[in-house]
Amino acid sequence: MKPLWITYAWTDNEEGNFDHFVAEIEKAGIPTKYDRVALVPGRRLWDEIDKNIRSDDLSGWACLVTPNSLASEPCREELAYALNQALKVKGGTFPILGLLGPGVDIKGLPQALSTRLCVDLRSPNWLEQVRAAVEQRPPQATPTESAPYIVQFHQGFLNDPALQAIEVRPRLGEVHYWRIAFPVSTPGFVAHGTGPANGKQMRGSGRDVLDGTIQIGGVDCKFVGSGDSITPATSGFAVFRGNLPDQCFVGSAAGPSELPQQWLCFPRR
Repeated sequence: MKPLWITYAWTDNEEGNFDHFVAEIEKAGIPTKYDRVALVPGRRLWDEIDKNIRSDDLSGWACLVTPNSLASEPCREELAYALNQALKVKGGTFPILGLLGPGVDIKGLPQALSTRLCVDLRSPNWLEQVRAAVEQRPPQATPTESAPYIVQFHQGFLNDPALQAIEVRPRLGEVHYWRIAFPVSTPGFVAHGTGPANGKQMRGSGRDVLDGTIQIGGVDCKFVGSGDSITPATSGFAVFRGNLPDQCFVGSAAGPSELPQQWLCFPRR
């Protein structure tokens, strides 16, 4: 495979982040070229870029888009020049793509990139998307496994800034005996119950209430739950007057006095 040229802001490599990014791409079998390894010191930048674009030694041109590169005038100039020359020399089929780093809003992209293929580096299959772009083919679909529950962590629950809550609901179907567990070190647990999805209100804990302590994966936890069913439209809640835990565990039981055979861990993001 021919190398992919990457434009980037030098400030994105002050702590070696760009070097790490290049290493990840090259480990995936995609060779790269960029200014430090491809341009001859002391020569005019645009002449060197033009020479690289005109050669047959590139599979595409990419711009690592970060808040630093968007704020860098030289980086924007290099992108605009590269795009103009690539279209003039290579034609409209030459792959030009934006690689979107953390903290980048796609609405703020330069026009040269906003109308072209962009790859979100937070995507689990971003490397396959880059490879597909330079090979000029659709990316292979990557199956993703979704947890059977949607879990949300609410700040200011029920419009009370002092209350926080964990909300749990199934993606499909109905769960009769839901359970939420959290580390016993979590301060200020207040109550649990059910209510409409998305944290608008909460009813009391209802029937077949169950709570206690259990160890999950070596973590001492308190668990709560009830027999009031939760569905994609009705959630179970655990409410706190204080900080939320860094993680919670969710599961369903077979009966009103039983515990889940399996607990799923959900970190607070």
